[in-house]
Amino acid sequence: MRLTAALLAATIATPALAQPASSQSSAAAVNGADQVVGLFGAACLQFAGDAAGTRQFLASQHAPQMPAAARDAFLAGRPGQVFDTSYENVKLALVSLDDGACEAVVDQANPAEVLATLQQAATENHVPLTPLGTQADKKRQGVQHAAYSLMLGDKTMHVLVSTAAAPPQAVLTLVPR
Repeated sequence: MRLTAALLAATIATPALAQPASSQSSAAAVNGADQVVGLFGAACLQFAGDAAGTRQFLASQHAPQMPAAARDAFLAGRPGQVFDTSYENVKLALVSLDDGACEAVVDQANPAEVLATLQQAATENHVPLTPLGTQADKKRQGVQHAAYSLMLGDKTMHVLVSTAAAPPQAVLTLVPR
């Protein structure tokens, strides 16, 4: 799959759900930060605010929906669908909320590398991420949030990157405005 230059993840690894099994020589070569940022670009940014488009894309990639217990845990009472987009040794999920918001979740990835990969992809694709601030989560110890503003076409979007030392180690959230 090829992404347009306007997408944040166009130059990083092909998203996890679109990679054929033969594309990696070993599981050790798969990087959680690359995969979650690639998934975020391919599903969340490509279909920004379009829940139906996101879900059709995931179906075309044969991404299965999560079982009810996992789905309910990811949704936490919010209306939406959750897909298992894991690849090789990287456990990934894509949360498509009915309001158009979208989350790419990775079980294990170096939190600093997730932020660096996201920022590098933005720079390489001339898509400015405007920092809005960072803060520690007041309810969950060890969780950090970094917020950004992003222009896609004529729409302003918000991106929240939540990272933690314990799994899930990164959640990239797109909130269309």
